[in-house]
Amino acid sequence: MYELKDKELIFVFTGPTGAGRKTIAEMAGATIQMKQVLSCTTREPRANEADGRDYHFIGEDEFQEASRNAEFVESVEIDGVHYGIRSADVESGLREYGCIYLVLNRYGAEILKQLYGEKVKRFFIYASPDTIVSRLAERGDSQDRIDRYLSHYSEEMEYRGECEHAYENVDSSHTIYDVAKELERYLQRGLLDLD
Repeated sequence: MYELKDKELIFVFTGPTGAGRKTIAEMAGATIQMKQVLSCTTREPRANEADGRDYHFIGEDEFQEASRNAEFVESVEIDGVHYGIRSADVESGLREYGCIYLVLNRYGAEILKQLYGEKVKRFFIYASPDTIVSRLAERGDSQDRIDRYLSHYSEEMEYRGECEHAYENVDSSHTIYDVAKELERYLQRGLLDLD
């Protein structure tokens, strides 16, 4: 496992599916010029997703082989779908940028926290169930998929108290600004005016 240096940090965005954690992470990360490390997954890409931009979409056999070869720093299975973060991706991102961010479910977030301790800062992004239903319907998810995501909502919300930061994502532009400000406080690079 890669040993993080003094100033290296890992930011993890987590929270219920449909709350906007990925959008907030990407926009805040771009604002302060931070690199994202993508998860590998065995699920099929959605219509608006692309390999290498949203996830590394890989087959079940490839995932299992990588798992046997201990290539993942963390991996989980949710609803029959495997997700994992390659150790090499974490290491190369940290070596090149000094800090990285990931968008993970609570299980992945917790595994990274256990592995790297205080070097991991978790940002919990959430929204009301009604807002989530609306957002998921807008992106074209089926009612069955929406119901499946909502069945995990209460469980996901319980993790909020474990995270270092929590933001209700009512207005994305405000949330992005608040999150970017907090990220900049950690990094102290002077990219944002914090007043």
